[in-house]
Amino acid sequence: MKYVRLTLRHPREMRNPMRSFIMEHEAMERAELLNWNLSHPERDYVLFRIVGEMAPYADAVDAAPLILDYELTPLDDGSFYASIEHEKRDVDTDFRTAFAGTSILVIPPITYTSDGAMLMELVGKAGDMRAVMDDVDADIDVAVEQVGEYDSPRARLWSTLTERQRSALETAVDIGYYAVPREAGVEAVAEEMDCAPSTASTHLRNAESRVVRKLVQSTCR
Repeated sequence: MKYVRLTLRHPREMRNPMRSFIMEHEAMERAELLNWNLSHPERDYVLFRIVGEMAPYADAVDAAPLILDYELTPLDDGSFYASIEHEKRDVDTDFRTAFAGTSILVIPPITYTSDGAMLMELVGKAGDMRAVMDDVDADIDVAVEQVGEYDSPRARLWSTLTERQRSALETAVDIGYYAVPREAGVEAVAEEMDCAPSTASTHLRNAESRVVRKLVQSTCR
């Protein structure tokens, strides 16, 4: 069973307005699409975990013309659930046709980050995977981040991180930040990422916290 991790970037005219809101509002970090029901002919039912502030999101979802109904449920870690009912869009239907009639399965969550990326993980037959890649709209920028055999715990854990958190961890490993003894400090990570040391440190701490908590929760409970 082939596993592929993708980063997709849609042109502005193809984005859902709430996705653009996640990108543009400073209080939003990412949206994780956890589950969906697309069987209704005229509307979609989707469940998100939103990392960010609930109040501005509520204002935006109230004003979004395609959204027919919604319910927000706060969580304890600066995030909340958003259950959304919205009208189907032709652009979304067109995107899904690339998967129609294939063996490909999408592994939740699909993550939408504040820098515009859509992160997807797929499993299925290798031939179907190639066909799906060929059928994705040419206006969508698609980057293949990883290809291999499916490893559920690893894939699920990696997908919980933001793009910048993954970049920070990858950079830190590459330059020896996690070597024993340590071969490079956070300043070197920051230089490679072209950001301030405090920013690099924040990305590393947040990524480490999420990885360790998820690892403990998945193995010790």
